[in-house]
Amino acid sequence: MKVSESVRAEVISHSPNVQKVTFYSESLERDMKFNIYLPKGYKDNKQYPVLYMFHGYGANENSWIPELGLDKNADEMLSEDKINPLIIVAPQIDNSYGFNSISEGNYSDYIVKDLIQYVDSHFNTDTTRESRYIGGLSMGGWVALFNAFQHPELFSKVGGHSPALFMDDWGNAAGLQDRLYPSEVLRQQRDPLFLVETQNLKGLSIYLDSGDEDGYKFYEGAEVLYNKLQSRNVTSEYHLSSGGHDHEYWSRHASDYLLFYSGK
Repeated sequence: MKVSESVRAEVISHSPNVQKVTFYSESLERDMKFNIYLPKGYKDNKQYPVLYMFHGYGANENSWIPELGLDKNADEMLSEDKINPLIIVAPQIDNSYGFNSISEGNYSDYIVKDLIQYVDSHFNTDTTRESRYIGGLSMGGWVALFNAFQHPELFSKVGGHSPALFMDDWGNAAGLQDRLYPSEVLRQQRDPLFLVETQNLKGLSIYLDSGDEDGYKFYEGAEVLYNKLQSRNVTSEYHLSSGGHDHEYWSRHASDYLLFYSGK
């Protein structure tokens, strides 16, 4: 049943500026959730950039906020005048990988249509692409890259933080290759490593990073993608740092991510 169009929210963090919102997704035909951070001093008469940050496989909308403390990082960096005020949205995407699927649901439409429209209509957002950013960790990094590459008209910045870019020589890891790319045609339509060769990404700024002890070796895919972006003169950067594929790594680099998206 469709819920009320009014915002249903509850405080979920140390800060009253962080809320959990439930809304109805037309594309998925069910209620979905997101956690939203509003910067201190949030005003009704001001429009704010928006960062959409996606969780990894097996996680949920609580991953970035409050578990990784991205809201706390934003508060601290704002108080130190290191970043510009922004809204951060951490949505529920289940284990979907964020693409449209007859069997799993139209998660890409949920992201680029329902979610963005809902946030823009219920919060004071700057609705231009220049002020809309998208990022994520692990599976969420793949989701962010895929949707940004498919819709560069919607986003100006995208971040893949330990993005789950699967390489051919890894085999069909846990059946994911078959799930993501059941045919060569679908692979060319979905795989960021292929989309970089067919889409016009010149208007995007792209941030990639990974830990050098990532057990999934996602740094390999990130490096391949970065080299392809560089060869096409797409604004991009790649950071390989010490660390694994875990919360310790991402929380340690959360301030770096915020500087990329909203740094002064």
